[in-house]
Amino acid sequence: MSHSSARKILLVSWHFPPYKSSSAFNLFKRLKDTGYEYDVLQIKRGEKPDNEGMFRFASSRFNRYEIEVPTEDARNSEARAHYVAKVLDFYQRLKDRNHYRVVLSHSHEIASHLAAMAIKRANPEIRWLASFGDPIAANPYNESYKFAMLEDDCRTEAEVLQMADRIIVTNPYHQKIVQNSQSLPVDSEKFFILPHCFDERMFHRESSSVQSNRQEREQDSVFRFMHVGMLYKFKRTSEPFMLGARRLLEKHPELKGRFTLEFYGANDRYIQAASDYGLEGIVRFQGTVSYLESLTVMDRADCLLLRDADFSDQGLKETPFYPGKLADYLGAKKPILAITMARGCVPDMMEEVGGAYFTENDIDGIADGMWSAIQGRLVTNATEAEHYSYRQIRSQARRAMKFSKDKKKILIAGHDLKFAKFIMSAIEQRDDLELLVDQWRGHNNHDQEQSLRLLNQADTVFCEWGLGNAVWYSRHKKAGQKLVVRVHAQELRTRHLDQCLHENIDNYIFVSPYYFELMISEFSLCREKCKMVFNMVDTSLLDKPKLPNARFHLGMIGDVPQSKRLDRALDIFEKLYLSDKRYRLFVKGKRPEDYPWMHSKAKAEEMQFYRAQYQRIVDSGWQDCVIFDGYGPIDEWFQKVGWILSVSDHESFHLSVAEGMASGAYPVILNWPGAETIYPPMVIEETIDGAVNTILSGGDEIDVKNVAEVFCKKAQTKIILDIIDAQ
Repeated sequence: MSHSSARKILLVSWHFPPYKSSSAFNLFKRLKDTGYEYDVLQIKRGEKPDNEGMFRFASSRFNRYEIEVPTEDARNSEARAHYVAKVLDFYQRLKDRNHYRVVLSHSHEIASHLAAMAIKRANPEIRWLASFGDPIAANPYNESYKFAMLEDDCRTEAEVLQMADRIIVTNPYHQKIVQNSQSLPVDSEKFFILPHCFDERMFHRESSSVQSNRQEREQDSVFRFMHVGMLYKFKRTSEPFMLGARRLLEKHPELKGRFTLEFYGANDRYIQAASDYGLEGIVRFQGTVSYLESLTVMDRADCLLLRDADFSDQGLKETPFYPGKLADYLGAKKPILAITMARGCVPDMMEEVGGAYFTENDIDGIADGMWSAIQGRLVTNATEAEHYSYRQIRSQARRAMKFSKDKKKILIAGHDLKFAKFIMSAIEQRDDLELLVDQWRGHNNHDQEQSLRLLNQADTVFCEWGLGNAVWYSRHKKAGQKLVVRVHAQELRTRHLDQCLHENIDNYIFVSPYYFELMISEFSLCREKCKMVFNMVDTSLLDKPKLPNARFHLGMIGDVPQSKRLDRALDIFEKLYLSDKRYRLFVKGKRPEDYPWMHSKAKAEEMQFYRAQYQRIVDSGWQDCVIFDGYGPIDEWFQKVGWILSVSDHESFHLSVAEGMASGAYPVILNWPGAETIYPPMVIEETIDGAVNTILSGGDEIDVKNVAEVFCKKAQTKIILDIIDAQ
């Protein structure tokens, strides 16, 4: 099973597309291009879902899980309890295979918040974002509509405002009215303003030629005012439009038959009584349409009508609502005439985008606004409207899902982490990252219980070496986690990569161009996942003055396993020593006998090789000239080394060469496959004699320290952290 690495968010929303719900559509549009993957827990509805097409406009993925409820009435206590229980059950099962840091709930209906609150109580470490479409306790519609369970909902709202980590609202007036409605203060820092948005790609635009032909045909046709969306029995009726149109005809009787008022989706008693206003044949109810069809309808309008409620009779001075329909109107790029309050969200937006707005009692103003629209003087400012495009809002939505104080947890896993030390140090120095370490005891040996515990915390797993660690993590990572594997050379021999679930590995990092190509070919890896990043060196630490006689001192770091070829190093030393008795060979690192596994029967022949080299040193009287140095500061060790040897049969990178160059030591490489893709060709030799002659001649005139800057830890570590940290 392939596990996506896109960040996972659990979305609890009673209503959600493709079922019809304007509040859910508005939520969807704000989330659909964040790049996250959403697991949606919604109710199963009886109606035919007629908006499946909207998902094709989303770059984010939505995995929908439908919950059957006893009734779709969200103000039914039994239905709420059933939904909450089912959400908890889904969460328990989903979190076993998905990595969630955030749960998002949407208040239409408030049962969504009840379910998310239950998850938060059981899992306090998870971040909870509560999205409010409308205020609840302070909703001015409460006075007109006697909502069932309103007292319960107000208490729930108060709990949500205290317990949620973030409160998402659509505009500053929304935040203000919610805060002022609470008896307990709500932390202002919790609020995040995420406006509704439009996506012009959802509009079915006519081609320019078709549009031009249509415009020519309709040059002398009627001007179409259009209202698309819901009207309410109280406060949001069509009456002001009817009165305004009647007044327009009184002022300009010549317009009779030259304009229409078309209503889609709502047919209230005022529309039905059009003849009473003298608007018969002018006012038309055009039926209901799906959401995507409504956008096509808007595109055919000459002017779009927006109805916002007026609550000034209740003492409200500002409208706290941002109608989602207004965002779509802006996407239609048509003139907008709004009926709203004198101050508040809609008036502010109309001032910004250039539409006309009037209070519901200003009938003359409405009539004059309609006249201006017909005259072509009412224009929407497309540049300002673009502020509400999904392209602008998606970055805000991404920020809404993040918490600056939260650290992304990076788990480093492997048996030998010496090459990862700079990465680990860089993670520890970042304020936004937290380091976890899973130290394995061998290629396949680890504490599985500890690995599982660390995995459950991690956002990203970085496997140092593609060995048993890569196999285990590729089989256990969860959707929503990222897995990066850094591959060196021994993976070609151990073949652990054959056992990995490669579909669960997001990136492979290789330390040389040669192994980059070789491993892709050998293991049939996806090239797009593969990155080439050189190993890294602390160039500033190693840049120290050389000690006297360093030009006669050869250095070799590590002579285990046998493929490191201590015998070749001794061959080079022997020829130099015969020329000048000042030459010395320093071998740094553990001796083969220090490794427990080297004493097994399987390693008997290899141990015999080392005993032969030791005997050669004794027989030649080199005991004081070939020095085996143990552990110690590498920067101090390099001060005595003038030549760094790389005489192996094979290497993926051979870090000691880069380290030596950073110290000012001249590298001498006996050509191993891929060496030329990393190091300058003039330091690579084909034979022992070639290496000896290079040393005797003093080497080519190259600035080895400058060359080593390519491997500077700062630059290379940043590249790797960018890979680890990428969404």
